[in-house]
Amino acid sequence: MKDIRKSATTICYNRNVTFLVDDTVYAGIIQIIGNYGTTISARNLLNLSKGKKIWINILFQKQKEVKSAEIVWSDESGFGAKFLKY
Repeated sequence: MKDIRKSATTICYNRNVTFLVDDTVYAGIIQIIGNYGTTISARNLLNLSKGKKIWINILFQKQKEVKSAEIVWSDESGFGAKFLKY
């Protein structure tokens, strides 16, 4: 996977995550997460175009957080997304 991070990140191994794309829920694994974005490996092959808006359901220490994000890059192994502020 690409590594185009511009800020400090936390590396997460095998942290399950779900994300919503066009009213369909997908499963994946967070590889890297930081204050501004995340890299997720997807369990299914996805064709996510740059700029596509998604919702990511993140579970940290038994608290669920839903983040809106925008796809920055995507390939056969997963994608990178930046978090959006609403």
